[in-house]
Amino acid sequence: MEKEGDYSLEERRAGVQAETPEGDMENRGYAAEEKDFLPRSSATETWRDSRKDPKKGFTEYVRFIWPYAVIMAFVFFGALATGYISASSFPSMADTLREGFSSRFESLLTMDPLSIMFAIFLNNAFVSLLFLVLGLALGVLPVVFIAFNGYLVGVIAYLVAQERGLLFILLALIPHGILELPMVFLAAGIGLRLGHQVFSALIGKPTQVKREFKDGLVFYFRWIVPLLFVAAVIETFITPLILSFV
Repeated sequence: MEKEGDYSLEERRAGVQAETPEGDMENRGYAAEEKDFLPRSSATETWRDSRKDPKKGFTEYVRFIWPYAVIMAFVFFGALATGYISASSFPSMADTLREGFSSRFESLLTMDPLSIMFAIFLNNAFVSLLFLVLGLALGVLPVVFIAFNGYLVGVIAYLVAQERGLLFILLALIPHGILELPMVFLAAGIGLRLGHQVFSALIGKPTQVKREFKDGLVFYFRWIVPLLFVAAVIETFITPLILSFV
């Protein structure tokens, strides 16, 4: 039996485990893993403990995932600007996209407001969950989908701005967008983070993809889904009221 000093190796291990709470050991392991990956901050070591306090848990997880969410925001707004410029340069292409967009959502016009609200909420919740889950494919698909949606919004924004002006566009997007867009970016950011972790695992680096996937889903259902619901309520009942004064 191996000896170090007056204690066997087994006794030393037992002593360490007895002195270290199980939860603390788990968090230290998570922090040790994270030190080699971005984002590097104290949030990566504390946010899991903070989930017992919902407000603190939200803040800590956002601090943990924000670099990836910011990347997604840049992709979205870059694609939006590209779509806006493309629509101004190729009006026929913009008209074709508008026809396809109108036919896709034409059925919404026949619904009552409550049904419209739930349709908007379910669509945004599903898309956000898709961004998160598809991030496991090396994070490529969330980037592609975010870029596509940004481009489409840019085209539609140009077409509406030609008819109603930029002020109308801002008032139509800002009331619900201040909640909806950050939640979508966070979901896509989680997907990008998962893709980063899967890639790291493929090249032999230590990761905990399953744990991060579970934590991302917990955050999605605890925070993203409820706030997307609030955004849908605002978009359905408050935004039209604001636009009626324009």
